[in-house]
This record gives sequence, structure tokens and C-alpha cells, in this order.
Amino acid sequence: MVRRLSAAALVSLVSLATACSTMVAVPSPAHFVATKSPRMVWVTKTDNTVVALQSPQIIADTLGGFVKGDFIEMPLSSVLSMRARQAAPRHTALLLSGLTLGGAVALAIALHSPQGAPPGVLECVNVEPEECP
Repeated sequence: MVRRLSAAALVSLVSLATACSTMVAVPSPAHFVATKSPRMVWVTKTDNTVVALQSPQIIADTLGGFVKGDFIEMPLSSVLSMRARQAAPRHTALLLSGLTLGGAVALAIALHSPQGAPPGVLECVNVEPEECP
């Protein structure tokens, strides 16, 4: 029972970590990078290659950042689109509601389950212990 609850809690935490954000297309890459300072963005270039850019920054008309530890720069004109992780409050609220409901159901089941003998085993209710098998 403890293992099941622990496993459910771990799965819930993983889900919670991913549900708090979602990947969205950024309408204005230069403005987004300058104002939000994201840790990572995914850039689709005009040649349809996708680059995962860490610590992006705007320098004049150039987008710079780290790819696998190397600093690269590309002109903003070569950026076809940009995606970034952003907060997803609705997803988070739904997840927390589901976790709360699931926790309440698990607690109710635990509180209302018989704590005596295992299922299928009858308990002896005689006052004299010698009379119990």
C-alpha cells in the first residue's frame, strides 16, 4: 500500500513539473528574448533546421546563444519562428484539482477500509482466548 502511494506521488510530481508550462510559438522573437530573458528557446531557421538555443540574447539585429556549449550568432532575418516554454495556468489548475480529488478519494478509502484481519479471515470474538482457534 505504501509503495503504491509513493509511486502515485512520484508520478504526480513528474506530471506537475511538466503541466506548469507549455511550448508556444513566440510572435516577436526579438521582443520576447529582450523582455522575458528565457533560459532556452527553439529556433526554426529559414532553411527549416531547428536549433535549441540556451541563454538567448539580442545584439542589434542578431540572435545569439549557446548550442551544446558553443556560442553562436544568427541574423534575426534567418529566424523563421521561435518556440519557448511559458506558464500554463489552466493546465496547472486542472492538474492540482485532479491531484486533490485523487488524494481525497485515496484518503477516504484508507479511512473506511477495515483495519482488522485480512479479507477472508474471521476474527474470534469470544471472551475466553482458549476457545479461539
